[in-house]
Amino acid sequence: MHSEFLVFGHRINRSAWLRGSSFSLLVVVGLGFGIGNLVDRDSDNSIFVTAAISLGLVIGGFIASWCATRSHIVHGMLTSCPALLLGFIFQCIRAIRGVRSVSWLSLLVVSFLSISLATLGGVLAGRWTPNRGSLFE
Repeated sequence: MHSEFLVFGHRINRSAWLRGSSFSLLVVVGLGFGIGNLVDRDSDNSIFVTAAISLGLVIGGFIASWCATRSHIVHGMLTSCPALLLGFIFQCIRAIRGVRSVSWLSLLVVSFLSISLATLGGVLAGRWTPNRGSLFE
């Protein structure tokens, strides 16, 4: 198995990406399914769950970019992919089951927000990493 793969012409370090993605996925699944199902949507505690998930995405992007030697922004951006894929799968299952609360527009907005948060983590790590190189290359 190769230690790098290409995405959009950028070399992505597989182990760095897996570290960040697994952290983000662990936070999203753990907080989203575990605690998120126990908290009422209309309560004030749902804001804390949303903030914790958002912070988990930023930290996951930070971890991936910190371990990478180049392409920090792309490393950070790609850490949100497993969580987004899992979210789309569950929303499709809910839509097939006939749940009327599935909003595809909100899923699209949440996807862009997740990618932005993970990219923010990548930018922050690229700024402070000891393996400093170009954020893009």
